[in-house]
Amino acid sequence: MNPTLYWEIVNSVANWVSAIAIVAGAAFVVIELRQAAKDRYLTLTSDLFQIWHSREFQDDQLFLLHKLTTSSWSEFIANSRGEEAERALQRVGGFYDRIGNLVRSKLIRQEEILPTVGGDAIRVWQKIEPLVREARQTENSLLFQNYEAVLPNCLECYVPIMHAESRLAEPVRIDPAELKKTLDAGTVVVLDVSKAPEEKRVRGALRATPNDLVGWLKVIPPGKDVVTYCT
Repeated sequence: MNPTLYWEIVNSVANWVSAIAIVAGAAFVVIELRQAAKDRYLTLTSDLFQIWHSREFQDDQLFLLHKLTTSSWSEFIANSRGEEAERALQRVGGFYDRIGNLVRSKLIRQEEILPTVGGDAIRVWQKIEPLVREARQTENSLLFQNYEAVLPNCLECYVPIMHAESRLAEPVRIDPAELKKTLDAGTVVVLDVSKAPEEKRVRGALRATPNDLVGWLKVIPPGKDVVTYCT
């Protein structure tokens, strides 16, 4: 065999072997990285659940739910600075804020944690919301921002899933003339979910901050039908 041809064959085989080794090495690295990411994810979620299940956390959460009596931040600070109430607020609010940050950053999947902690997160927020809003005016404008932002996700996970046979009916449309009659009779409330300026909205329509879940719930009077519009 021609020596030149022989060395070309050897070089070609060596290149193929080298290429296969590189591909195999890259695949191994990808597998290792995925496993490491999975291990970190499991560790992270495990740590979160461990904190949530801890006696200290549950004691603080129960304190906020059942023993917190003030809704004024100034009064809260005057009576609770450095006391159990402030510790409970910071620990519990900070925990749910951390979960909100991780969910929004897509570092944890909301369906794996919010169905468990979402109900408590909503209940606690309903208790501490007035304190948080006042504290944002005076001390920390970003206090528990991620906590509040993830609340709609909590509600979505917390509401029981309907059975397949219990599907919601299609929304009923109402024409302007009929809407005016029901408004005059006081039997419905109009909920404005549009971005229209004030002068272009339906007169008397209720409005709340779109991302403020609790705010929406507060403006809807109980016992009345609701008509929404978005244009």
